[in-house]
Amino acid sequence: MLRFVKQLLAKVTAPSLTGCEEGGTECSAWTRSGGESFLLLLFLSCTSSQTFRLTGTIENLRQADFYVYSIDGSLAQLDTIHVMEGEFEWEVPLHDEATFYLIYPNLNEQVIFARPGDHVRFKGDANQLRGVSIKGNPENEAFTRFRQENLKVKPDSLQRAIRAFIQAYPESRVSSYLQRQLTLERSTSSRLRVGQKLPDIILPPDSAGGDTLRLLSTDSAARPLLLQFWATWKGESRTAAHYVREAIRKSEKLPKARRLQPVSISLDFDAKQYAYSVRADSIDYDRRCYPQIWDAPICELLAIQTIPYYILADSARKVVALGSDWKKDIQPELDKLLKPKK
Repeated sequence: MLRFVKQLLAKVTAPSLTGCEEGGTECSAWTRSGGESFLLLLFLSCTSSQTFRLTGTIENLRQADFYVYSIDGSLAQLDTIHVMEGEFEWEVPLHDEATFYLIYPNLNEQVIFARPGDHVRFKGDANQLRGVSIKGNPENEAFTRFRQENLKVKPDSLQRAIRAFIQAYPESRVSSYLQRQLTLERSTSSRLRVGQKLPDIILPPDSAGGDTLRLLSTDSAARPLLLQFWATWKGESRTAAHYVREAIRKSEKLPKARRLQPVSISLDFDAKQYAYSVRADSIDYDRRCYPQIWDAPICELLAIQTIPYYILADSARKVVALGSDWKKDIQPELDKLLKPKK
């Protein structure tokens, strides 16, 4: 950076010195000192206007990691914010408006509206993260007021408040976010339940080289299906691979038509971490990786909003078990499904 500033100064100040020769040493001195200071200040101000800064304080939380991602291309991959002694600071280059999503350790999210040059301040309590205060630009402050005014309202009243906000401020990014939340609520209300049939699932190619994978409910040759949702950034979800491998080994003793068809679906941003985990955890069965996290089409289709998460379906694609707790939600039904027939 300093080398660039010096080169810039060399190009700009040299002609100025020539033009000031008749004015004597005072003009030259001003150009060397004041001119350089002005250009340096101008350069630094332009640089700072192309960054976004987020700082925060959180009571009742000494140390933790938050993850941050975007779905508008502002971040190339998942980033990490380290909380130390209840404080954090995060800065990122930014050339246009962006919407960031903070993932807390409990997997709840907090949206942050960003603009180049903004310094946004986050203040909250780990025991009541829904009530955090976010200030630094009009959109964050408007959304903070909306959240805090509707903290204790019932779901029906909240939906009315969301619709009223969207109608009053249709061009606001807050309204776009709230509209997305309404869509997710509708998706969650229609979440799969045991006994229902899986919809047709078409997994598109991923950046790790996976081709299109079709899991159709009308497939007459379908086998029992196990969908496994996980990510390296959610450490405990990696144990999912261990459970799935055990299930595969158990099903290998059965006739081919009854053997389990496992599908690994990772929500990883970091391609290297994902590749390492695939090798380390021996995930050698069908797998796909979608960095859009909850906005991945498969997550929207099946209303997946937490990991690890499993969906177990029989050969007719009827859901027989689902949930986040393998031993409680999945294992009992899997044992029945893979029990040898006499």
